[in-house]
Amino acid sequence: MHHSKTYNTAARVSPLVLADRLISMAQDADRAGFRETATRLLSLVDAVFDEAPRGH
Repeated sequence: MHHSKTYNTAARVSPLVLADRLISMAQDADRAGFRETATRLLSLVDAVFDEAPRGH
């Protein structure tokens, strides 16, 4: 009998790394002609920093 297990293996990614990846994807989308998608990706960059925890 096969039992499948689900593991939460999501690694924490810093807001700066996430923003960098989103910007790269937005640039790729823009180059490919997907301007609206690029704009949405850039709005996610803003959201990353709006939600980033503040330092102590």
